[in-house]
Amino acid sequence: MDVYFLGLGNMGLNLALNMQNKGFTLRAWNRSEEKRTQAQQKGLNVFSSLPELFQNRTDSPALVWLMVSAGDAIDEILFGAQGISGLLKPGDIVVDGANSFYKHTQARAEKLNQMQVKLLDCGVSGGVESALTGPCLMVGGDADAYEKVRDLLTQIAQPGGLGYFGTSGAGHYVKMVHNAIEYGMMQSIAEGLNLLKKSPFHPDLVALTKVWEHGSIIEGRLISFIRKALEQDPELDKTEPEIGSLGTGLWASQEALDLGVPLTAITAAVFTRNQSTDSDPFLYKVIQALRAEFGAHTSNERPA
Repeated sequence: MDVYFLGLGNMGLNLALNMQNKGFTLRAWNRSEEKRTQAQQKGLNVFSSLPELFQNRTDSPALVWLMVSAGDAIDEILFGAQGISGLLKPGDIVVDGANSFYKHTQARAEKLNQMQVKLLDCGVSGGVESALTGPCLMVGGDADAYEKVRDLLTQIAQPGGLGYFGTSGAGHYVKMVHNAIEYGMMQSIAEGLNLLKKSPFHPDLVALTKVWEHGSIIEGRLISFIRKALEQDPELDKTEPEIGSLGTGLWASQEALDLGVPLTAITAAVFTRNQSTDSDPFLYKVIQALRAEFGAHTSNERPA
């Protein structure tokens, strides 16, 4: 299939390069000129407008991968006056790789289905580096469409890190829960390190997290990320105490309330993000430093 890649931010650029490195031919686009220039310098075939991107397309079905910000931006790209709906053809497959709310995904899938275009929702996890070397992919949507693109997904994903989880919205639902778990894990790490920092022992947190990386029950990528952040800035002075949020934890908490399912630790972590101030800055800085380390997330991100 012809591959059209829209959205060349931190995650998008590396994911597009991942596809190209695996031998897939891409035509790519980004709204801002700066990102387009950066992608061109990395060797991607980049176009400045959406009509130009799809110009002279073949009769073969297209795979259109979206890595734009979740929310209104996706609706604008798909269905807006300057969007791609008029450029798509029956048989095309659109993959939404953003952290979209699953009910929005289902509504978009229904609109595209009326055009005989299939939408797959794909949760992408692993951070900026893994987008290039092999992310974890969680997919939902039309089963036949998934089979048509499974080879590409298998090649770009971490070995063993690809799963199909059901009809439209399933991939984004699974990613929502994944991110909610991440909220709770980062909260626990931050609270523990904050307690250690204020203890009478004042252990070297870089040395300690290095030890935790080797055989401890809590070893893992988050511990490695905070160790890297502390090595660069031991007091996290360069990190803002306000914690950004893309909304997935909030959605999970709301979903749990609707279903009557306890989600106490994760919901507490959501509240922490809402109340983050400079009253206990190191606690909040650890969480924001983790977000910046694995995903280059900023502190001023808020749900669309």
